[in-house]
Amino acid sequence: MEPAQNVHRVLPHVRRWSAYSPAHRVELTSHAVQTAQGWWIFDPIPLRSAPFSPGEIAGILLTSDNHERDSAAWATLYGVDCWAAAEAVDLPAWVRRWNRPGPFLGWQWIALPGGAPGETAFHDPDRSLLILGDAVVNLNGRPLEILPDKYCRDPRQLRESLRHLPSVEVALFAHGEPILKDASRRIQGLLGV
Repeated sequence: MEPAQNVHRVLPHVRRWSAYSPAHRVELTSHAVQTAQGWWIFDPIPLRSAPFSPGEIAGILLTSDNHERDSAAWATLYGVDCWAAAEAVDLPAWVRRWNRPGPFLGWQWIALPGGAPGETAFHDPDRSLLILGDAVVNLNGRPLEILPDKYCRDPRQLRESLRHLPSVEVALFAHGEPILKDASRRIQGLLGV
């Protein structure tokens, strides 16, 4: 996969970069969210030149078992830890694990059983922001959609998990474009709510 060329400012505190992966046949998207602790990097893919300096990165957070991507290089370059849910079973041992949903590292971790192993949403209630991995995708040229059933461990359980997401204005996706207004309404609309 070729490194992403550019970093885009989504919001004053959010950066985004993406690139098409021929191996996965889909656009892979990464985000950086600035907090009081520094920038948190979500599901990092290679980037031709990062706009971050040493000491600016707080850590790396993975939204699912499938999103190790370029996290080893990022963790080494910036000397930070990479975190994932304990249910993410196919990640290497150097990835640190969080055992239960709830507040941790300044984020509200929300388990989304039924999707990929370790599928996790990250919520920042102060900014009305939700970051999703594979559970919901917003690819160019396609409507917003729930992860197709063939990629889910239990499609019905994933849909039930999504019903319990917090209400947010903004949603960021590991595959596709952000939603910057009425994100919860659009996601819940997928569930017939």
